[in-house]
Amino acid sequence: MGSVGIKEIKFFVPGEAVSNDRVIEDHGFDEQFIREKLGILSRHIAAEDEYTSDLATAAGAKLLDETDLDPNAVDLLIVVTQTPDYCLPQVSALVQDRLGLPSSVAALDINLGCSGYVYGLSVAQGMMEANGFDNAILITAETYSKIIDQKDRATAPLFGDGSSATWLGRNPAYKLGKFDFGTFGKKSDSLIARGSGMRRDLIEPLYMNGQNIFNFVMSSIPKSVAKCLEANELTAPDIDVWIFHQASRYVLKTLAMRLNIPTEKVLVDIADIGNTTSSTIPIALCRGILSNGPRPEKIFMSGFGVGLSWASVVIMSK
Repeated sequence: MGSVGIKEIKFFVPGEAVSNDRVIEDHGFDEQFIREKLGILSRHIAAEDEYTSDLATAAGAKLLDETDLDPNAVDLLIVVTQTPDYCLPQVSALVQDRLGLPSSVAALDINLGCSGYVYGLSVAQGMMEANGFDNAILITAETYSKIIDQKDRATAPLFGDGSSATWLGRNPAYKLGKFDFGTFGKKSDSLIARGSGMRRDLIEPLYMNGQNIFNFVMSSIPKSVAKCLEANELTAPDIDVWIFHQASRYVLKTLAMRLNIPTEKVLVDIADIGNTTSSTIPIALCRGILSNGPRPEKIFMSGFGVGLSWASVVIMSK
């Protein structure tokens, strides 16, 4: 059997696009800050009756419709989300049924945010290699709009809803290199939705301490980059494209400066969809690489956020 890796990616965003003009008109946010520092012009928001399972199913259906992946050949389904329809059952069970995947499929959820896609790649790879699976679907899906106070200046202009579906299999377009992971739980309350689980005595909308998260990113991610490059026996100049979690234009620009890497090698894909949390990396990879001409040989990916957690990996076409 060949190596496990990424064969194809599809994505989905809800139909309602919320422009900066609308956000400014409704809540008086600073347009220049949103456009220049966050780098966002619009974001897509799920309808009132549209939930995470709906977004996950839509991305999965596109993957099955637009590739030659046979639903009956799928061995594993993973859904990465922190905004599930229910505390139980898991979103992956709902999606398995709606996509018509066989009952023999292993289906599970991963409760992670912005680092979740890279974590999911490693979990899928491990399960596939341990069990001899040939095909897996890794879905990321979030509806943060349902846990955000739309008047909150720290979160409302930043986040958009979206989903992605990645086909992992043999003879991939990109094989997976070695990973680096980490968690700094001491500051996990820097991004928290109190009352979103069983703690109904603490019901509050999503809270984000942007300064804490920025400091965490600038402290932890350069170290993770160095460790991951070393594990893969590479140096920064060997990397053709860098895809970081699309937190904001400012975060991406500052990371590039801290890492001393050319800004033209850092993929920025946030303007029309906002920060879609666990889906930012796969959507950027889909739109910026897989669907856009010649494919670079080595791509570095790093997700970071809720937890506070991070995960980095190098993927290679050869």
